[in-house]
Amino acid sequence: MSFNGAFAADMNSNDAPTGVIVNALRWELLNDWVRYLRDSMFEDKSAEMSYWWGFVKRDCGFEALKCLWAKREPNYPMFAEAVWLLHREFSEGAGADNHPLFADLPAIPAEVLFQKIASCSAVVHRELTQEQMVEILRKAPQDYTGMS
Repeated sequence: MSFNGAFAADMNSNDAPTGVIVNALRWELLNDWVRYLRDSMFEDKSAEMSYWWGFVKRDCGFEALKCLWAKREPNYPMFAEAVWLLHREFSEGAGADNHPLFADLPAIPAEVLFQKIASCSAVVHRELTQEQMVEILRKAPQDYTGMS
């Protein structure tokens, strides 16, 4: 039996549901964060360059990030919700409430999380610089809370 992808051939990146995007990014980010925390090469986990080389610069989530950024202009509320959910789970510690895998993990500082998403996005979303993406990502959770 082989996979027949014909049903999805005409779908665009911005057609992916927000929940699917968030789930894909959640596991990619969680994997990289755990790998970084267990990596003995970076002993001082609080050092900025340790975050940069041990976590931020590990590429992940290409397809999910492509879908995330595809939502930004045509459906900004869904983009902002996705970023808000990731920020809430990883930086504010709400992930431990929803899943035991988050339970004993330290939170990812918000700025580090946004740098990670922007760094990995640079490969798939070349319309913006990494600095512009970080600014957009910083603003999205605030925008989303203002919408609700």
